[in-house]
Amino acid sequence: MRIYDRESALQERINAFLHERFGLPQSDYYSRLDQKGLADLKALLSDINNIFTMKVCLHFGEWLSETLALDATARSNIRDSILRNPPNANGYDIEIADPIPVIAEVKCNIPINGGVVYGSAQRNGIIKDIRSLMGGKSKSRARPDTCLKFLVLLDVPEIRSATQHLVKNLKEYRDAVVIADPGIKPERKDKLYIVYVGET
Repeated sequence: MRIYDRESALQERINAFLHERFGLPQSDYYSRLDQKGLADLKALLSDINNIFTMKVCLHFGEWLSETLALDATARSNIRDSILRNPPNANGYDIEIADPIPVIAEVKCNIPINGGVVYGSAQRNGIIKDIRSLMGGKSKSRARPDTCLKFLVLLDVPEIRSATQHLVKNLKEYRDAVVIADPGIKPERKDKLYIVYVGET
């Protein structure tokens, strides 16, 4: 019976990832990472998270434009608005004023440990976003009562299952949350629409 070794497991994962995803020769890249190299890699991964979020935001912008049948100028304005918003800026992940006021929060996390319910930290983060979308944020000028509100999630089965479980067990705002399935047109400003976006 093999005894689990945390460092060996991490070493195998990093080395296999670099070899398989980037076509690099098989090598022990992990052993070459000193403390500074690990700090640089951590900073790079933060940028990757920002890229991932940006791509999901753009995909949502396309979904919104299609769903609301917006013209080319409005679509371009939405795209520009998303690209002008710096990563980790105060306020909402997406704030659009024209052609229609929209606020949205984007979550790219997948339920922990391959599960079909969110872990407590993930659940608390989503509930916090729901509250801010419905009640406002002190660092944003957007007024939720005048905006269409969206929580944007990745469209994978585990996330759909975990979100369904979370919404079913919401104590507040349960009646305000609507899953924006095909055929649902987001037009009520007293509702919060959950949108699943696919491949980015």
